[in-house]
Amino acid sequence: MTLDILSWLAIVILSTSYWFQIWKIHIHKEVRDISLTYNVLLGIGFGILSFTAFKEKSLIFFVKQIMTTIPVLIIILQVLYHKNDRWHDASFSRCMDCSKETEKHWKFCAYCGKKKVKKDVKNNC
Repeated sequence: MTLDILSWLAIVILSTSYWFQIWKIHIHKEVRDISLTYNVLLGIGFGILSFTAFKEKSLIFFVKQIMTTIPVLIIILQVLYHKNDRWHDASFSRCMDCSKETEKHWKFCAYCGKKKVKKDVKNNC
């Protein structure tokens, strides 16, 4: 009985974690840090296991697979839809070579690959 309750609770927790990712993408419209390959592989794997769970007549695993497959498919659609969108932050600097925004912790520009140059405040360069 307790194991059944914990198992259903685990399904809700796993599904909720994907929905938080969906919400984050929805708010920021930023997907450059999200791997499309990873999510496609997850979607395929979860989809196949959905059929396996259905064939084996395992309700709990079938529900788990459906409740994780659907949000992963939504994430894939969001990545495809927002692939050219960028989240902007006023504190981001710009690359000296390509003028794209770079984040503080980056050592190289993610767009052109050039090493970031620290701006010399004294010489304004």
